[in-house]
Amino acid sequence: MINTMRINYAAPLLRAFKQAPWRSQTQAVAMLSITLLTAAVVGGFYLAVAARAATAGRDLQALEARKTALLLDNDELEAQLANLRSINRLAARAVALGFQPATGDQLEYIRVDSYPQNIHLKPPPRAAIAPEPPTTLQVMADWLKQTAASLSTTAARMTTARGG
Repeated sequence: MINTMRINYAAPLLRAFKQAPWRSQTQAVAMLSITLLTAAVVGGFYLAVAARAATAGRDLQALEARKTALLLDNDELEAQLANLRSINRLAARAVALGFQPATGDQLEYIRVDSYPQNIHLKPPPRAAIAPEPPTTLQVMADWLKQTAASLSTTAARMTTARGG
């Protein structure tokens, strides 16, 4: 019964395709058109995304260049500030304004009653200048002296151990 129903339903459909071959051509053209339209839409989306990525890349490069320029400007300003704050420059400016270095006799210390009393009223001593580090030649000479001394000590022990 099922076979006969299939045959009964399929027969008019097959007969319609045989009678109108333009329908299959229309369907093929429609499928091709839909495929081309889908490819065009996907391609358009791809181009839009690629264009945005390229624009973002250019913007990033511009911002990095600006950052580098600002960092350079900042470094230059810090160097200028360090130059303006240098002791030599401040001392020269003080002398130009009529100031002079104070001597020990010119210093006065004021005692404040509310200030803690266990502090020293003398100025702190000047820091000692650190000795210069030894040069490579000095280090090598010291090493050679130590090596020669240890070798002579070892040789002396060996001769006394032999009974010489």
